[in-house]
Amino acid sequence: MTDNGRRIAYIGRGCPGDLSPLEFGNKAANLARMASLGVPVPPGFAVAVGVCDDFHSNGGHLPADVPKLLEKGLRHLEDATGLRYGDRRRPLLVSVRSGAPVSMPGLMETLLNVGLNRQTVEGLVFMTGNPRFAWDSYRRLIQSFGQTVFSHDATLYDALLSRVLESEGVPDPVELDSLTLRKLANEFEELFGDLAGSRFPSNPGEQLKLATSAVLRSARGPRVEAFLKAEMLESMPSTAVTVQAMVFGNRGMDSGAGVVFTRNPASGFREMMVDFKFGAQGEDVVSGRATGSAVEFGRAMPEVAGELERVCRRLERDYGDMQDIEFTVQEGKLFILQSRTGKRAPLAALQIAVDTVAEGLLTPGQGLALLSDVDLDGIVLSRVDSNDEPLGRGESASTGVAAGRVALSNESAEAYAVQGPVILLRDSLSPDDLPGVIAAAGVLAARGARTSHAAVVARQMGKVCIVNCRDLKLDGAAAKCRIGSRDVAEGDAITLDGNTGAVYWGEIGMVEERPMDLLATVQSWRPEVSA
Repeated sequence: MTDNGRRIAYIGRGCPGDLSPLEFGNKAANLARMASLGVPVPPGFAVAVGVCDDFHSNGGHLPADVPKLLEKGLRHLEDATGLRYGDRRRPLLVSVRSGAPVSMPGLMETLLNVGLNRQTVEGLVFMTGNPRFAWDSYRRLIQSFGQTVFSHDATLYDALLSRVLESEGVPDPVELDSLTLRKLANEFEELFGDLAGSRFPSNPGEQLKLATSAVLRSARGPRVEAFLKAEMLESMPSTAVTVQAMVFGNRGMDSGAGVVFTRNPASGFREMMVDFKFGAQGEDVVSGRATGSAVEFGRAMPEVAGELERVCRRLERDYGDMQDIEFTVQEGKLFILQSRTGKRAPLAALQIAVDTVAEGLLTPGQGLALLSDVDLDGIVLSRVDSNDEPLGRGESASTGVAAGRVALSNESAEAYAVQGPVILLRDSLSPDDLPGVIAAAGVLAARGARTSHAAVVARQMGKVCIVNCRDLKLDGAAAKCRIGSRDVAEGDAITLDGNTGAVYWGEIGMVEERPMDLLATVQSWRPEVSA
């Protein structure tokens, strides 16, 4: 269903599933399609891509019709959920997300929990009986609003959170109680006021308009510019704005958020890659800050894990390709927040094409089309040829072997790359690290998930990537770090083995070979397709 000259489209049960990605973005088009298939998708609406063009040609101001479009969309969500936006007893909260016509993971902005203020947070307590969840959601909104809408330094909020965690003697915010989270939200409000020179915007309608502007503005942001330059793309993209009713992975112990690739995006093997964190909201895992566990998810929620696997196979059959799916579990109920064609390493692209043709999901011609942008002649299997003991280990997000000089910042990576290969080391990998990822041959992160947006981009670019290396301790201020028992300074050489997740001192010997069996299979398709 669309409205007002195709400036808005509605998503949910009973709505058409054939939205155009060019008009309403890839995210909304896929959500509408999944909802029509019966996949559990939170109701939503999308404001058209053309609004983004109008926004930027209008000097960064919302077009005159957008407030009315947002009001119409909210009425759709209220009818679908039985909640009311801004209500003090049963408040509707929304997520506001970007949605370009092509997939650009993590390069544009997202805001969650929009609609919370001092009054509606009490309504959330009344509605759920869970004050811990309500105040956790509010402190998250204040920080994300400060960072995304008002360009506040994220480290200032993180420092307050770290201080509270230290004083409470717990390692993770999921272990903080409601009183502590309420106090933290108060401190975030004070910090916001100091940085912005004004109080946190409490009007839910104003919050939604500010969030919409932030998403539209991010389509011309520096991360997008860096990505376009690296991919040798010329035109700046526009984005739709997708607004959905919130579902909450931080609502209790049987709640959480995760990402699943329906096949391994590093190797291409037909095995699901899942990262899931209990007590988390959607951005926690994909941002690179949190580390997820597939094993804990499967053990604690076997029925939900089974439902997720069935959804994965259903979407693979429907789309005919590997999918990258974001999901939330709220009190034991599965919700799918996004599905898109999964970005993959070149080797994985080859393996997936061969397997999906063999499984009958694709024809040989479609398999060749899947490989149209892949340099088949450049695909090489690399493995370490050494008996040395590794300094440490992490989780492999992208296969292969990379050796080079250590860089502890994006600026150092770009400077060292002029002289030779570089390995970028980060505490957690975020989309802001894109310049360093582009410059580096490999990336090593102390925290984070294999499915984070930044790891996805690194993998697509063919960079060796290892995350969640707990043996890595960084001291960026001193331009040095420690891996296992060894001190490492900027400029020292290390080797990453993306096949095993191992990290070695110095430049280790490696062996390279070609995946001849897979390449021969692809070559055998060409006469058949020509005929």
